[in-house]
Amino acid sequence: MLRFSALSSACLATFCALPPAQAQVPSSRPPGIGITLTVDAATTSQTDLTGSDRPAGGISVAQGGFKLSAPLPPLRDGWYPFVGLSYRHYELNRAANTPLPDQLKSLGAAFTLIALLPPDWTFIGSLSPRVANSGHGFSQHGLGYGALALASRKFNPDFSAGFGLVYDSLSRGTGRMMPVATFEWKPTPAWRYSLGFPRTGVFWQWRQNLKFEVSAEADFGSFYVADDPLTRATIPAALAPPALNRTRLEYRAIRFGPGATWTLSPSLETRWAAGAVPLLNAEYRKRNYKLKSTGTTAFASLELVWKF
Repeated sequence: MLRFSALSSACLATFCALPPAQAQVPSSRPPGIGITLTVDAATTSQTDLTGSDRPAGGISVAQGGFKLSAPLPPLRDGWYPFVGLSYRHYELNRAANTPLPDQLKSLGAAFTLIALLPPDWTFIGSLSPRVANSGHGFSQHGLGYGALALASRKFNPDFSAGFGLVYDSLSRGTGRMMPVATFEWKPTPAWRYSLGFPRTGVFWQWRQNLKFEVSAEADFGSFYVADDPLTRATIPAALAPPALNRTRLEYRAIRFGPGATWTLSPSLETRWAAGAVPLLNAEYRKRNYKLKSTGTTAFASLELVWKF
């Protein structure tokens, strides 16, 4: 679900940033909207896990991916469609007998429509078919889709808020359907407070090309697991979790910390972030088996954004 929501959130932020007069002027493409390529990577340090209140090994995580979005010709004045493509890859460096796969990955598309509705409303609808699997290949069992519906109102040039729903067909837990809210307030030209999905934070525009932040963001996804990741011959039967093959895994992490965005040129910006991961969970919901991190660990991330 993070893949389609990231594209849609980026589109929403751009449109909500337009002054009301710009939002109402008919044009073939709003200013600043074009093809965007985002490449990112992150690492999470070692954390121990428990499952069913027993030690269950531990992991560190290296991850990376890309998102590509492109605008299509407007359907009519104020109605803007987008298409997108995204890929996400996780390498889980596991301790012995940790009941998680070595790799998680997803490949998906996104079809998004943004409507600017007079006088001050913006609507986003998005559908994102994808395939998400563990291991080294993709299979039909990992096919699924996400959906998003979100309405936002710009109350004045400095304040906007919205509400909506997100849906993930591969999820079987609380992530299957969730309400979401957005909130953005700029008390001064330099400061912005944002409650959003999947990132929430406080942002300070120090210079025209340099912005600092303290933010929290969600990192999550649902994946089909074909093969049991455990070598069960080495585990006493009384301590072994249930069979973990031919089921779905839901990965969840929360990252919190400072970051900086540096705009190198009108077409290129970078974002660095580092901090703490207070929550990292992985759940095989249909098997009633959940892994939880035992403490807080650290992360670092880098993101590059090209606009064409």
